[in-house]
Amino acid sequence: MLKDKRRQQILELLKRDGQVEISVLRKMFDVTEMTIRRDLDNLAAAYDIVRTHGGAMLSDIQQSIELPYERRIGSQGDEKKRIAMKALSLIKHRQTLFFDSGSTTYYMAQNIGNDKRNTILTTGVNLAPELLNRQNVSVIMIGGDLRRNTISSCGPLAEEQLNKFRVDIAFLGANGVGDDGYVYIGNSTELGIKNTVMNIAKENYLLVDSSKFGCSQFLHYAKLSDFDGVISDPGLSEDIIKKMKKMGANIIIA
Repeated sequence: MLKDKRRQQILELLKRDGQVEISVLRKMFDVTEMTIRRDLDNLAAAYDIVRTHGGAMLSDIQQSIELPYERRIGSQGDEKKRIAMKALSLIKHRQTLFFDSGSTTYYMAQNIGNDKRNTILTTGVNLAPELLNRQNVSVIMIGGDLRRNTISSCGPLAEEQLNKFRVDIAFLGANGVGDDGYVYIGNSTELGIKNTVMNIAKENYLLVDSSKFGCSQFLHYAKLSDFDGVISDPGLSEDIIKKMKKMGANIIIA
């Protein structure tokens, strides 16, 4: 099992049970005790998790588990770049687009060409400077309450601004895709933004790397079938692809 996938599953166990034990995790994942200790140390550095002598526990079980942006941008980097390039290939001349905040859309902002005239709306504070480097791209920065973890704007002010626009294509991210076919996020403050964008966009594409499948969190904002396409990487197994297609998902492998 990939390291990121294992750590995501450990987070799910923490969210469900409030605590985990090294001895149990070692047997569950068939890895060494040292590997589990490194996993827990890594998670404790990123989340509000308290390390204990024999494992770890959440300092607040009700708190949302959400990876800070600095950690996400380095996770599954090659896969996210592939997804970003595939998403960029869908863009046509003179379209109005929405780029969600997130690491995959950041790679889109870094790699978008200057050969098409487009208008891009974004809530991603760190995406805007990258997009401004393209002379043919008009950038509209959506303002509102700023979130430190995602370096993005959200809240009623941001939603009100978005409702004034109509978007041709929206590129959205997620924290996980559950086995139930729902698309999950890690914080309720993003819910209004996601729903508003999906309502104003003619087409919606979900950008999720393969490590996020099978990972549900406490809040979902859409079903896979609500998207015109779900772009992922070749690490997605055939079994998962078949299962998601049965749920109405249009899976696109980058």
